[in-house]
Amino acid sequence: MGLSRRQFTESLGASLILSLLPGIIFGSCGTKSVQRVDSVTLFLINVTKARNFSHSVWYNRQHVFLKFQSGNHIGWAEALVNKNDLDFDIASWGAFLKELQGLKIEEAIGYVRNKFLRGAWNAKQSEPALIALYDLVGKVANKPTIELWGLEGRNPVPGLFCILEKEVELALKQAEIAKEQKLASHVKVKMFGIASVDLALTTALRSSFGKETFLMADANRGYKAWTSIDELAIILKGLQAEGLDAMEDPAELTSEQWIALQSKVGDFSLIPDRPMRPAYKALDTFVPQMGDYFNIHPDTMGTFKEAVELGRRIMASDRGLMIGDSSLIGPACTFWQQLAIGLGASWVEAIEKPQESEVFAKCVKQMSTRINNKGMSEITKLRPGFGIEMDETKLGKMADNFVILY
Repeated sequence: MGLSRRQFTESLGASLILSLLPGIIFGSCGTKSVQRVDSVTLFLINVTKARNFSHSVWYNRQHVFLKFQSGNHIGWAEALVNKNDLDFDIASWGAFLKELQGLKIEEAIGYVRNKFLRGAWNAKQSEPALIALYDLVGKVANKPTIELWGLEGRNPVPGLFCILEKEVELALKQAEIAKEQKLASHVKVKMFGIASVDLALTTALRSSFGKETFLMADANRGYKAWTSIDELAIILKGLQAEGLDAMEDPAELTSEQWIALQSKVGDFSLIPDRPMRPAYKALDTFVPQMGDYFNIHPDTMGTFKEAVELGRRIMASDRGLMIGDSSLIGPACTFWQQLAIGLGASWVEAIEKPQESEVFAKCVKQMSTRINNKGMSEITKLRPGFGIEMDETKLGKMADNFVILY
């Protein structure tokens, strides 16, 4: 279990906190600031667009936009907190954040990291808290956070459009949305571990998009009826023959099975996702031969010092880096896009989804990234922190609920 707030603050002084985080890169803002976490406000956004997976259907899902305030500075973040629960209680969910009240920003970062690494908080708690805190770090220092982190990439990164439909007709309607939004260069389709369904989706979408689209799939470990790696490889090569380029998490596999499968499928690309969670564990288990690309998945990394190190290690191993998604719709998207750009990722899935929720688009006043008319996530202008500024009055009116924790 993690230490209590009192035990943590008594046992870890500022110098030790900063030794946990490499200097100003993942800790303080580089000043002698005594900025503290003064208040936290949560905004509930219900998204009612259904999402279909091999394991379940989300008929609706609950997102929370988080606002951390320190003096005149505001840090923003987002969490996907539940699904199929339109009566979700955000005050109860957010109670853990009361532990940060009054802590210096750098102390709060160390506290959150400690809570996650000791198993007291999960990634869906630690990540949004850290994103908001790192946003504050940059805003207090008046510098972009990715600069403070030493991320040097600035080239645009392809946005990945995700299709989550089991019926071919519905999938093709989503394909048209991708084309309208200029997001047809990289597309992902959810698959279900059912050969007839997955083949039909692949054939239809390849026909719709043409040969230029990088078409990948995610089975969420949905292929279960196989008895050997050879048999699983035949299934994947069959999908490749219909136009599929890559697949994320086809089945539950050991590291040795991942390596064997990638060897057998040749130029069909495997993308390990589940084995990369959380980042601090993946740093010990990452083996480049497991795939051609590797996914850093939001809501599962837990901490960002380790996530950035993992991304750099993937890139240094001459493998492609995917920045994934957690069905995000709001402030977290630009964070993950900046991380993708800074690391030089192959593509980023965490992109805004106005076809699913208009709340963010109508309430955001300023941000540092955009999806351009070529479907690329690009930095428009680096601003302090992660560059988000929101119309809080409008957000309060459009949110399904909001609560001021303190």
